Amino acid sequence: MLNTLQNTPLWVYAIFLLLCYFGTRALYPTRESKTSLLITPPILLGWSLYSLGLTINPLLSISCWMAAVMFGSIVALVIFSREGVELDNTGTGLILPGTLNTLVLYLMFFAVSYYFGYAAEVDPDHAATLPMVLLKACASGLACGLFCGRSARFYQIFLSLKTAPLAGASSGRRSDEGRQR
Repeated sequence: MLNTLQNTPLWVYAIFLLLCYFGTRALYPTRESKTSLLITPPILLGWSLYSLGLTINPLLSISCWMAAVMFGSIVALVIFSREGVELDNTGTGLILPGTLNTLVLYLMFFAVSYYFGYAAEVDPDHAATLPMVLLKACASGLACGLFCGRSARFYQIFLSLKTAPLAGASSGRRSDEGRQR
């Protein structure tokens, strides 16, 4: 175990610390822009799909990956709630309440990536077997689905908060017009 940690490249520790930083920062209220909600899912989907290394039974790997993405997205829609989410002052993003979910999500994503990287370095033949390739596809898809579902959930909330004041303003205008007559 100590040998594994000693042979881990320094950039992996830097990424781990960066994820811990952003995850810890998410324990407190943070601002999430509309742009990041729209850009993050396609980037993660592409990166996740690229990392699969579709060498053994690509159709089965992609099928497992897609099922895991959908499952992860559904789980994220349930886990991340609307409670405490507000539109920021500029109306271009959200103010999210602090949550432990984001830190756990980041650490899970790192652990999955680290495990499969470690497995590929230590025993590349075993890492290239169909069960391991499918496990990697499912784990990668689940993590990606959680991130994408989170973005989708908060984008839905953003749109509903963005249109809510407009609906209230138009109904308020109608009642003002009725009083003037």
